Amino acid sequence: MRPDALAEYRIGQQRMRFWLEWDRGTMNVRDLTIKFTSYAHSIASHEWARELSKLPLLICIASDVAQERRLRRVAQAKLMSDQGLVMWTITEVLLQEHGPDAPIWLTGMPQSSQATQPGGSLRQAWSDMLAGKSDT
Repeated sequence: MRPDALAEYRIGQQRMRFWLEWDRGTMNVRDLTIKFTSYAHSIASHEWARELSKLPLLICIASDVAQERRLRRVAQAKLMSDQGLVMWTITEVLLQEHGPDAPIWLTGMPQSSQATQPGGSLRQAWSDMLAGKSDT
C-alpha cells in the first residue's frame, strides 16, 4: 500500500492520523481497483498496526466530481465497513475555494448501510475524535 501521504493532525497530546490520496484524474478504474484492493489487504492484515495504534482515516481529494464518484464507487466495492475504515472525499475545486475546514466533504464508510453524509467538516470530525466522541 502506498498512500500519497500519511499525515497527523495534533492538538496538544491528542492526535489523529490519516492516509491522503490526491487523485489528479490520472487513475482509471483499473488503477483505483489495484489501489483500494491494496488498502483492503493492508487493513485486513493489520500491517498498519506495526506503526500505528489506531486505523487512520482515509482522505481522498479528486480532480473533479466524476473522478470523486468513480473513486468512491471503487472504494465501496473493495473496502469493507466492518474493517473500521472511515473515508472522506472532496474535489480539488471545492477544497481550493472553501478550504479544508468548510462543511463540504462527503463522509462515510465503504460498504456501509449508512448513506454518505454530505457537508461534513473535517474540523468538527477532528474535534469530536479528539474529545473522545468518535472511534476515528
